[in-house]
Amino acid sequence: MKRHLLLTMLLLFAVSLFIPNIYATTANQQTPEIIANTSINSDAIDYQITYNMQSKTASTQQAEVVGVTGINHAETQNITASSSSNTSYDNQGAGNIQCAIAAAGDETFSNVQNNWFTINNITEAAGRVKSYIETNHKLPSSVQIGTTQVTMPQFLQLLTSGLIQVNKGSNTSLTLKSVNTPSNTVESLKSGNIKKTEYLDLAVRIQSYINTNGKAPNYATSTLGKIGYPSLIYLFSRIMSYQDNKGILPQSASVMPWENISTNQTPPSSGNATNNGYTIAQISAAAELVKTFIEGNQRLPNYVQINGKQVTMPQFLQLLNSCLIQIYGNDTAPIALESAGAPTNPTESIQSGNINKTEYLDLAIRVQAYMDSTGKAPNFATSTLGKIRYESLIYLDSRILSFYADNDILPKYAVINPWSTSSTPSNLSQYLQATDNCQSNNQNIISLANSITAGKTSAYDKAVALFNWVRDNVEYSFYYNTKYGATGTLNNRKGNCVDQTHLLIALTRAAGIPARYEHGICKFSDGTFGHVWAQVYVNGKWYLADTISTKNSFGVIRNWDTSNWTLVGIYAELPF
Repeated sequence: MKRHLLLTMLLLFAVSLFIPNIYATTANQQTPEIIANTSINSDAIDYQITYNMQSKTASTQQAEVVGVTGINHAETQNITASSSSNTSYDNQGAGNIQCAIAAAGDETFSNVQNNWFTINNITEAAGRVKSYIETNHKLPSSVQIGTTQVTMPQFLQLLTSGLIQVNKGSNTSLTLKSVNTPSNTVESLKSGNIKKTEYLDLAVRIQSYINTNGKAPNYATSTLGKIGYPSLIYLFSRIMSYQDNKGILPQSASVMPWENISTNQTPPSSGNATNNGYTIAQISAAAELVKTFIEGNQRLPNYVQINGKQVTMPQFLQLLNSCLIQIYGNDTAPIALESAGAPTNPTESIQSGNINKTEYLDLAIRVQAYMDSTGKAPNFATSTLGKIRYESLIYLDSRILSFYADNDILPKYAVINPWSTSSTPSNLSQYLQATDNCQSNNQNIISLANSITAGKTSAYDKAVALFNWVRDNVEYSFYYNTKYGATGTLNNRKGNCVDQTHLLIALTRAAGIPARYEHGICKFSDGTFGHVWAQVYVNGKWYLADTISTKNSFGVIRNWDTSNWTLVGIYAELPF
């Protein structure tokens, strides 16, 4: 026993001599690789620890950049070459994205290393950037993620890093880096689709370029030509938004020149046919925009812009049908834009169900023949499920072609619902109903919802406005369970978490936006309590909405620990 004890003591003495050397090495080599590969939940990292881990010498940072990037210098020059161009771009910083708090303009970040973002943070922000571009036809100057304003060059770095992580199946949080704007953005590009392997390769090359040069590239080369800096942000925002909504990366992504996206012209005069030819890729990309608009606004848009032209919805129905027919026949010829009048009296008598590929192609042929002979869109088209009205036909074809744009194949079948519910999945109808304490059919509730959302054109903007009104106009009062309900809370202008949630959900349902209750045991700064808040369904996803604190914003909760709580239940009608 004494010999074993002596050996143990000698071993401990040897280790104690070695420990300082280990510590010294770690202290001098706090590389971002070490930080990035930890399994730490960034939300739980103490600020001071994060700051110290990110502090390092300039020489160490340079060595890390060179070590991370296996740069092909020929590729790097190809990405950054900008001596000649087909298209030039004005300053893209003329607009901000509104999120939790209004986004600020471009600014220099002195301590960007202190900001960490999860993959979910980045994919959610990608959806907002995508929507902003499609609504405003320009890049925003920044996007707010949490409480941090991220410039577009920085966001391109996050998008490409996040995409690479997603493809590897990694959920490691990413740190925000300083990234400068490109010096001379150029583009020479034809519309078309790029496969998953190619857009992943693009992401790797862009990431390598940014790490080496500290700025975004002017363009990146692809099989379709040079993709300019704004188009790269739009491309990767759409890809990561798809990941956010579907949980998988798309098999392909459509690409079109930035000029087509940014140009804002007046619609062609009715009755005057044009000879503009549109590719299948252009029409499919436009179909994705129309699908997104319908699901976000519960109505058809007035027009969709394709290749710099504003196409009316009757004209777009003609393009959709022609596109489907040509895809099925392996015909890639451009499709001419023709005059098309609006239907006189759209009607519908249909039951929900599926129609297979053979039937929706037959629908396209029959609708196309009708429009060719009459010069206008039909009021409805007959199917095995009943009469499909004009609006539903556009939504149906847009969804089919959006699927084709993402997967490069037509779907085997398509779901059909009545137009009154087509933009809201049938399983969400319960979240639009009035209940005893959620009186969304009360005239005062309806009038207030209409007043708050007046002038708002998207479901997201309406939901934000309704959330802000309840948060800013209803005083918090502590008590248990329901006391006033939605109408009583509105009259008293005060309520606990339960009654404030009753009012918010009643207002959102009155505005036609699905909402539901979430109940949990939550840890606040002053203790752990039962708590109730809302989930609001906008643009295909649920957003958290807790109105009891001014610290919170739509989709973001800051007044309790969202990383450590217990779910009790999710309800269409609260049971207490």
